[in-house]
Amino acid sequence: MSARTENIALDTQLVWMTCGVDAGYQVLLAPPAIGKTWVDLLEGAFPNFEIGGHGLRHVEINYEGGKALALAFFDPHHCDASSRPIKHFMLLLGVSENVFKKAQQLSIPLLLQQLEPAFMVICKASRYSSEQEICRTANEQQTHRNIRLEFSAKNAQPSPKSVKNPTKTNMPALLTETEQSTEALFMPTWLIWLFAIVIMVGVATGIWFNWQV
Repeated sequence: MSARTENIALDTQLVWMTCGVDAGYQVLLAPPAIGKTWVDLLEGAFPNFEIGGHGLRHVEINYEGGKALALAFFDPHHCDASSRPIKHFMLLLGVSENVFKKAQQLSIPLLLQQLEPAFMVICKASRYSSEQEICRTANEQQTHRNIRLEFSAKNAQPSPKSVKNPTKTNMPALLTETEQSTEALFMPTWLIWLFAIVIMVGVATGIWFNWQV
């Protein structure tokens, strides 16, 4: 089994409470309750059945049968008759430590996809349907009895880009460009002499003009 997947048995390891469009909240799939009812355990994990934000919430709880992972999340696609997102509450019983460690990375879409046959039963149920009838039909429709839990990989942090020092092979090119720029600033010798002659002629002309005045 991959480190990113885990299998659970539907009949012994999953407790699922949810509602439909018209049908109210109830335990839809679960093994026989022991001691405290499953609803009590879920409410203990999530007081007043409040989820808070839209992300996955998970709590580790202890019960008479051992340790369980409690999950709570909103349905990404379905709302009830009052246009409120449907809530899902689950208990994963007897799972490995790997599931507890990676709970936040659990793929909710894949989990709900596998449970869709049972979920469609309560989604379409009337508010007048009994809980027993909904549970019985959901169990009959849910043919997949082994559920695969899949965990996404952690987002890899991008490594900072390293800045390389200039290599020796780049240095001659840089020096050549500098030398070319310096050479471009020098004037030819003949042009310097031409400027000097023009200046001298100008000075001489000015002196001669002053004498005439």
